[in-house]
Amino acid sequence: MGCNIHDWMVGYIYVSETPFFAKTEAAGTAAIDDMPPGEYTVRVWHPSMEQGEETTARRVILNADGPSTVEWELSLKPALRVPRVTGSASAGYP
Repeated sequence: MGCNIHDWMVGYIYVSETPFFAKTEAAGTAAIDDMPPGEYTVRVWHPSMEQGEETTARRVILNADGPSTVEWELSLKPALRVPRVTGSASAGYP
């Protein structure tokens, strides 16, 4: 979703098919807690992924023994947006 006044403002809405999801922290890590044991398909998404989300699917089997860890390394497309300069002087105001 974008702003019709400020072209550089962008937001994303991701609709998940499950109540089990997480958003990564600044370091790129995420945790999904309180999941019952079972077999799951885990996927990741990023707005700049070079390939589709379906390519990230991994099968994970959770058992009662403790946490499971799954890792991904994503290739991202280069940022194409022009960096904005902030401040009133940059907007042409004295």
